[in-house]
Amino acid sequence: MKQLLDYFHPLQRLNRQRKNYLSTTRVPKVFYELLNQPTPEITDLAKDSEYIVLDLETTGLDSEDDRILSIGWVEVSQGKVDLSTAHHLYIDEVSQINPETAVINHITPQMLSDGVSLHDAMMTFFNAARGKLIVAHACIVEENFINRYLHTSFHIQNLPLIWIDTLCLEKSMLKAINQHEDADVTLSGTRERYHLPEYNGHNALADAISTAELLLVQKKRLTARKEVTIGHLYRLSH
Repeated sequence: MKQLLDYFHPLQRLNRQRKNYLSTTRVPKVFYELLNQPTPEITDLAKDSEYIVLDLETTGLDSEDDRILSIGWVEVSQGKVDLSTAHHLYIDEVSQINPETAVINHITPQMLSDGVSLHDAMMTFFNAARGKLIVAHACIVEENFINRYLHTSFHIQNLPLIWIDTLCLEKSMLKAINQHEDADVTLSGTRERYHLPEYNGHNALADAISTAELLLVQKKRLTARKEVTIGHLYRLSH
């Protein structure tokens, strides 16, 4: 029975999907190397895994019509946020900015004028993400924008990346103790619940670091009684 349950575990399904994808789809080298990395087993301990925590600042939430303004990420290794890996890249497309966006994101045309192309930013991120689990808070936003980029630039559909969603993880933990209905599961609201310090939001790198800190305290809560596995963490975050 356990073997059957393990076979249908969502992470095992994704691992099979990745192998099938590589055997049936021709992709550029950077994506082949990204998907061809050893994938975690469901019994691997979460504390032993490598993570890259991503945040995108965009002009809106519609990946079809809106655009990425900046990308920030940081890695989590051996249970610590590694600030030496922090990256923050503005995307050089000044025409994306309008007054409303500038007020929300605090990003001005002057900031973007010294930025990089979206392609260069994405390639830098994908190279950094090799061998790591990708983490985001409400990762559907990051997924949709990345998928849009891949489709537009490479005609690639649904690249099978491994995502951990700290928002879904928090919802699952709140549901387990019947406290999920009225809880604030935004990044700032969740951090406040864990007594993490306030931070300046609407900055891709600041949000990535804040999400990385949140991931660590969520894992600590989950390991209060026993070490949490990647399989358990992945299931809770989906």
